[in-house]
Amino acid sequence: MSGTPKYSPAELERQRQQQLEEERRRKAAEEARLRAEAAERERRQRLENLRNRVNSQQQSVASKIQQQQSSMYPQDVTALQQRCQNQINTICQAQDESRLQNVATELNQILQDCDKAVTRKRRDDEEKKRKAEIERLQFELEELERGVGRIPASDASKFDATGQSSVQEALGAVRSALASGSPQTVQAPINHASTVVKQHTQAVSQRRAEWEKRKAEAEQIVGQIQDLVTGLKADPIVMLWHSHTMAQLENQLKQAQQAIASEQFDQPSQILAKIQAQEKQIIEEANIAQLKADKRDYITQSIVATLQDMGFAVLSIEDEHKGHPSTAKVFTATAAGRAISVNVPVEGQVWYDVDGYSKNTVSSIADGSPVAICDEAEAVLTEMHTALQQEFGIQMGEISWQGKDPNRITRTATDLSTDAKQSRGGS
Repeated sequence: MSGTPKYSPAELERQRQQQLEEERRRKAAEEARLRAEAAERERRQRLENLRNRVNSQQQSVASKIQQQQSSMYPQDVTALQQRCQNQINTICQAQDESRLQNVATELNQILQDCDKAVTRKRRDDEEKKRKAEIERLQFELEELERGVGRIPASDASKFDATGQSSVQEALGAVRSALASGSPQTVQAPINHASTVVKQHTQAVSQRRAEWEKRKAEAEQIVGQIQDLVTGLKADPIVMLWHSHTMAQLENQLKQAQQAIASEQFDQPSQILAKIQAQEKQIIEEANIAQLKADKRDYITQSIVATLQDMGFAVLSIEDEHKGHPSTAKVFTATAAGRAISVNVPVEGQVWYDVDGYSKNTVSSIADGSPVAICDEAEAVLTEMHTALQQEFGIQMGEISWQGKDPNRITRTATDLSTDAKQSRGGS
C-alpha cells in the first residue's frame, strides 16, 4: 500500500437502512408532537391574556353604566346592564380569540349606546327646560361640541383630518349665528353643522373600526408567526441543523412586531407566508441531515466495535471539527505497535490512515511499471469489512488507494519503509 489516502464505499443493508429510517420517522413524529404542544401552549396563553383584557373591559363598561345610570332613562339602564351582563358567560367560555374579539366589539357598542342613552336623556331634559328656540339651538350646538369632544383629537386628525377642519368651521358659523340672537339665522348653520359632525363622527368611527380590525388581524398573524417559531424552536433537530435559520426567523418575527408598531399591517401576512414556505423545507432538511448523521454514527460505532473484536484498542471517538453537527467522526485504533486512523464523514468516502504495517512495490503485470501494495494492512481492513457486513449490515466497497494496480493479484507483503499509509472506502 502507498502512503496516499485509501477509501472504500460503505452502504447499509436494506433492512438496516429501513431501521434507521423508521427510527427517524418515529422521532420526527415525536418532534412534531412537541412542536404542536408548544404552539398550543402559546395559543392558550394569548387566549387567556385576551380574556383578561376583555374581562377588564366588561367590568369597566359595567362601572360606567352604573355611574351614568342617573343620566339615562331606567329602561336604557336596564337594557345596557343586561347586555353587559350577558357578555360574562361568553368571556368565560370562549375557546378562540375571534369570540373574545366579538365580545370586545359588543362592549364598545354598549359603551357607545350608553353615551347615546346619556345624550338622549340629556337632550330630552334640556328640551323640557328650554322654552326659547335660541336656547334649544344653543343646546344643539353644545351637543355637537360634546359629540366632537368625545372623539379623541388624535383619532380625528388621523382618520378624518379634512372632516375635522370642516367641523370646526361649521361650529364656528353656528356660534356666529347665535351671537346675532335670531333663531332663523341659526337654523341653517346648525343643520349644516349637524350634518358635518355626523359625517365626521361616522368617518372616524368607521375608519377607526377598520384600523382596529386590520390591527387585530395583523396581531393574530404575528401570533401565528410566534406559534410557528416557538414550535420550530421546540424541535431539537431543527435547532441542531438550522440554528442560523431560526435566528433569521426570530428576526422576521421582530420585523412583524415592529410593522404593527409602525402600522404597516400588511407586512406581517407577507412575513408569515414567507416563513410558512420555509417551514417544511427546514424540517425536511433537518431530518435528512440527522438521518445522515445517524448513519455516520452507526458506521463509526460499528467500525469501533469490529476493530475492538479484532484486538485493537480505541481510546475515544472525536469530532473532526468541534461544534459542527455535520463533522466527520475520527478515532485511532492501536494494537501491537500498529495503528489505523479512521475518518467517517456524513457523506462520501470512509478514510483510513494505517501505520506500522509492512509494504512493498512490485512491477505491474500490465506494463511493468512500479505499483504500491500493502497486503498486510489490506488484509486487516478486508477482514474488518467482512465483519462489518456480517455483524452490522454495512456493505464496504473494495479498498482503494492511489497507485493501486487494478490487475494485481494479492501477494504477501515484504518489509519496506514505515511511512504512514492511507486507504479510503466509500460510504
